Amino acid sequence: MKTKILLVDDETDQETLFRQRFRQSIQNGTYEFVFARDGQQALRILEEQPDIDLLLTDINMPGMDGLTLLEHLPRINPVARTIVLTAYGDVANIRTAMNRGAFDFITKPIDFQDLEATIEKTRQYVRQLRETQELKAVDVVKTRFFNNITHELRSPLSLIVATVDKLMETADVPATQPLTTVRRNARQLLRLINQLIAINQLENRETELVDQVGDLPGFVEQLVELFRPSTDSKNLTLTYQTDLPSGNYRFDADKWEMILSTLLSNAIRFTHTGGISVSLHQTAAGARLTVRDTGIGITAHKLPHVFDRFYEGDNQRIRANDSTGISLALVRELTWRLGGTVDVQSQIEGKGRESGTVFTLELPFQRTSSPDSAASVTGPSVVVDTPALPGSSFAVADEQESHPLVVVVEDNAELREFMVAELSTNYRVRSAANGHDGWILAKEELPSIIITDLMMPRLNGYALTERLKADPVTDHIAVVLLSASGEESSRLKALSLGADDYLTKPFHLGELQLRLRNLLSRQERLRDHYRQQLAQPDSAPPLLTVGDQFLRKLYTLIEQHLDDSTLNVEWLADELAMSRKALYLKVHNLTQLSPVELIRQYRLRKAIDLLRSGHSAAETAYLVGFETPSYFTKVFREFYQQTPTAFIKR
Repeated sequence: MKTKILLVDDETDQETLFRQRFRQSIQNGTYEFVFARDGQQALRILEEQPDIDLLLTDINMPGMDGLTLLEHLPRINPVARTIVLTAYGDVANIRTAMNRGAFDFITKPIDFQDLEATIEKTRQYVRQLRETQELKAVDVVKTRFFNNITHELRSPLSLIVATVDKLMETADVPATQPLTTVRRNARQLLRLINQLIAINQLENRETELVDQVGDLPGFVEQLVELFRPSTDSKNLTLTYQTDLPSGNYRFDADKWEMILSTLLSNAIRFTHTGGISVSLHQTAAGARLTVRDTGIGITAHKLPHVFDRFYEGDNQRIRANDSTGISLALVRELTWRLGGTVDVQSQIEGKGRESGTVFTLELPFQRTSSPDSAASVTGPSVVVDTPALPGSSFAVADEQESHPLVVVVEDNAELREFMVAELSTNYRVRSAANGHDGWILAKEELPSIIITDLMMPRLNGYALTERLKADPVTDHIAVVLLSASGEESSRLKALSLGADDYLTKPFHLGELQLRLRNLLSRQERLRDHYRQQLAQPDSAPPLLTVGDQFLRKLYTLIEQHLDDSTLNVEWLADELAMSRKALYLKVHNLTQLSPVELIRQYRLRKAIDLLRSGHSAAETAYLVGFETPSYFTKVFREFYQQTPTAFIKR
């Protein structure tokens, strides 16, 4: 990168001297020199050429001297730095120049080796300064865009919430489940946007403390009670204890409300059995606020990161339901703004211990005898929605066996239940709330298709896909990954792990239905191919050409025991380390045949080869595992519409 240098000196020979001395650096584009005879001319050049990086200026010049030029420089070009050229021993002027912002100085007569080193040092400094300024400028643009987009999103969301509220309050419009879902999720989006705005204001120091006076323990109790319908709907207990006496307390009610409501919302979301307890106790410095739950807990190595903004934990509590990583970061920022501290302790369920998480906040407050001029606390204003309750995981939506089985794996309860409801008109549907349960369900039921979210607790969509495709028992299952990430790298990773399709959220339900139909059509064509390999006497031997790893192994086992009339499904299932049910589902998914039918058709297909090679019908019957030639002839005639003898004569 070229460095532009302005030399300000009234000695005419200096221009020629510098051009000669720095000729090579000028030619290779390292330096570009501009020249001025005095400070006034230098100011004009600086105003016309704002890309000047460095000034070399004499002090004693006619008209405007170098010291006066230094006074004007920050106004015109705050990034450029100045190296002062001065007579040896001119200590007073050097001191004045440095006080006015000079970066360094060189005494005359000039030692050009020393000057080159000083120029290089100054050049590096200016380059870093410009990079920092550019980053700050980009940050300002991003912040402005962030503020604009969040405020723009607020308006339509507020309109959606208000319209749905009005519809639900209208007597002749029933409060249907779809309307309730729309309102709950619109409010959640609005809360998320408000959290983004709040944390951005806190980081930019735009949030002021608001002095309010009210009954602090009573305020906390009212806020806790607002969440009781939510805990009741999940059969959780909710308790509140305090040793603070009622009275007037000076505190910022809005920030207390935001902190406690965030912690309670998270606790309810992550707790499935047990309950939540809130306590408020007096300390020497103020109050200790504690929120304790019996939820799923946080692993030890993730605890140091729970308050980091946008931290995406690895399929645990942090990432599973607080996907933005905002809410706990907001709690920390608000606590710090109040002059307090926040701590978290947690453990996951293990041998001899129960799971749970405890957030402890030390927050200052003041007792006061009268409200004075401070605003009075009016009570909590947060709107609490009753959480969507998950339907029965693994519940059957439609038991018509003619319909393909689809498994939906999604940790968001409302989205999961919505997809189950929409897909159940065309498919039998099971559901699971995380990748681990989805994997167990896939092994038990062997569905035609699994639709899975990407980011989930316990086992994410990538890991689930990899497991499904690596296991010969489940590798036939088509996998559709749903992700909020539209990045090409995420899609490519999913496809590289074996995913059959990839859709970004929000997805169009009609498009999902079409993609499912395409996948099922592809599976049906493959089933037809495998059936034809077995059924058609003129096709190539199935063992040699089958492309499916599982069928190859199954055919090999049958081939090795082809003449054994006692060969049965139970023995094959044991050899394949599968249950009888799993073997049935796997074979049926691949061929539309039962294992018994597949064994019989394989015997018949091999019988064709033996008959063609000159074996009699009786010999062939025993070689392919039939107990009697007569039974072999009966089965052969039913399948091929002719007897073995007629086939030989054909």
